[in-house]
Amino acid sequence: MSLLSEQDAGFLKKDFNDKLKNNIKLIFFKSENNCLYCKEAKEILIEVVGLSDKISLEEYDFDNDTDKVRQYAVKRAPAIVIEGDKDYGVRFYGIPAGHEFMTLVHGIMNVSTKNIGFSEKTVERLKEITKPYNVQVFVTPT
Repeated sequence: MSLLSEQDAGFLKKDFNDKLKNNIKLIFFKSENNCLYCKEAKEILIEVVGLSDKISLEEYDFDNDTDKVRQYAVKRAPAIVIEGDKDYGVRFYGIPAGHEFMTLVHGIMNVSTKNIGFSEKTVERLKEITKPYNVQVFVTPT
């Protein structure tokens, strides 16, 4: 059974076809222990990957694939790394469902097009940052 409606899947397939520029790899970290939504998150990712040949999926176990967990600095499962031609540090924690689903879609689009919608002035100001920063965005309808 599909989690996406036929209409939503068709819309996303067209949108991905029209807008994705570069290949995207979704790197999924699951856990067999204590992971409430890993199964559902993986099902959603499988459907998303099926909408475009520019999107692929890799899967790792948070508890056993410690080299990959360290490489991608993943903090918990379920986690999704959205990687383009390189790792831009984009992470999605939790299940990308409901209102949060579009956050995943926008992340895929932004990494593929290398366009995050910032003004040129903002990009220039960001280039002035000389030390690492951890930016976290929390998405919830409330």
